[in-house]
Amino acid sequence: MKGDFSTIRFDRAKHYNRLLKQQGRVELDSDWNEQTAILQHLMRTMMADLVGPAAGPELDCGFGLGDWQAAGEKPRQHSFLIGPGRYYVDGILVENEAPVAYTAQPHFPDPPLLDNGGTYLAYLDVWERHVTVLEHESLQEVALGGPDTCTRVQTAWAVRVVPNEGRPANNAAEGTDAAAAAELRAAMARLAEIKARLDGELTAAQRARLEQTAAQLEKRIQDLAARVNEGQPRLPNPEVDGPPCEALLATLRGWRSGSMTARLPDKTPPDTPCVLPIESRYRGLENHLYRIEIHDGGDTNDATAVPTFKWSRENGAIATRLITANGADVQVANARGFAAGAWVEVSIEADELSGRPGTLRRIARVEGNTLTLEDSVTLAKGATSAIVRRWDQTASEAQPLKSGAIPITAGTGEQGWIAIEDGIEVQFGGGPYRSGDWWWITARVATGEIDWPKDGTGASQALQPHGVMHHYAPLYLLQTTDRSPFVTLVEDCRCRFARLPCLGHEEKG
Repeated sequence: MKGDFSTIRFDRAKHYNRLLKQQGRVELDSDWNEQTAILQHLMRTMMADLVGPAAGPELDCGFGLGDWQAAGEKPRQHSFLIGPGRYYVDGILVENEAPVAYTAQPHFPDPPLLDNGGTYLAYLDVWERHVTVLEHESLQEVALGGPDTCTRVQTAWAVRVVPNEGRPANNAAEGTDAAAAAELRAAMARLAEIKARLDGELTAAQRARLEQTAAQLEKRIQDLAARVNEGQPRLPNPEVDGPPCEALLATLRGWRSGSMTARLPDKTPPDTPCVLPIESRYRGLENHLYRIEIHDGGDTNDATAVPTFKWSRENGAIATRLITANGADVQVANARGFAAGAWVEVSIEADELSGRPGTLRRIARVEGNTLTLEDSVTLAKGATSAIVRRWDQTASEAQPLKSGAIPITAGTGEQGWIAIEDGIEVQFGGGPYRSGDWWWITARVATGEIDWPKDGTGASQALQPHGVMHHYAPLYLLQTTDRSPFVTLVEDCRCRFARLPCLGHEEKG
């Protein structure tokens, strides 16, 4: 979240459940943001505890394989229709208001097309996206004449696919009627749920209604079993084969980024009037919320794909909208905060949504609202929400830059520490890093310290990125063909939950 925040204070381990405003006290942005974070944590935890890691309401379960004809559209090859509705992933509410083609998702530009004759797992990727007036001009209140106000956090989602390689489409023996097998398993699960609820405290009307539904399901199960067993196939056995939907997501869910550590080493500051006294370890003259963000993703163990990072002392909040770009001359909405010699990142909305970095360029000079860059920049045709953002890293003899960003080398102990500024140093662990992942470091003049957790020995801890956090949920196994409707549903992997019954109330009618 690249916003103008003083600090981020929410800590789930402290178990605060609300903030209490006192009379005559100073209002802080961090207090209001912490209150929002507390409520969000309570609600998401409650939903995850109630419905599990991923589930949707039985009557409006979203993100299923949609019907092209029912939506009034012609089936498209190499694509499928995503149905409307709601779904919860790790307690996060995800909504799709209307049917949308896989190739036309709002937060997934240019998705890869599906091959004919392939089997895939379609899964839901959910993350939070920070939105300001630079991305959505409608957030600005025109009555104020231009000043910025609150930003927003948007729930972004994308339906992605992963090939179902080396496993039969329905996880059963060859020759199984896949659609019948999937429906049979769903019916059996529903019947077990109904029978369990019959043992609860139900009214007479509710019990009669459930018994009728159970009888219908029993008949349907018998028909499906006969249809499936015509060729003596083996139905999927989760205990033997493992749940196919979950197994295909294991790699994504098990992915872990490299870590970062921040510290203020015990060093004597230079003897100049522009720094604080020697007893202060953080030597800055202002409070800052530093942002350390991965620019180029990569792996420290791969010399051909070295990851890089950039940093900002203002949490990346110094940014402006790009109006026009003509070679190296870039006209922006407001050049305040930009100066010659600074590095800027030129990016478009598709860059952020696709998880790829923008282009880093250094400013040669600033004249009015025109930034002249040292190298030209070209925007993709039809690009929207182009943004120019300032970053504060600089090159030195000890720390050269790679295309404007700082290369990451894994460090341990006293090796591999990289100086940021005013005494702050960071160190990266070995492993993979993903473009866009970031860490916060809060620095305070009053204490001369940074806000970074320490272990029992007083040493700074290595932390996973503070964001971006991705949440995954399997949706369905599908198979593609070269005939309309081009995609066939093999197995629905979604979990559904029923509404809580109104116990003690007789149904009327």
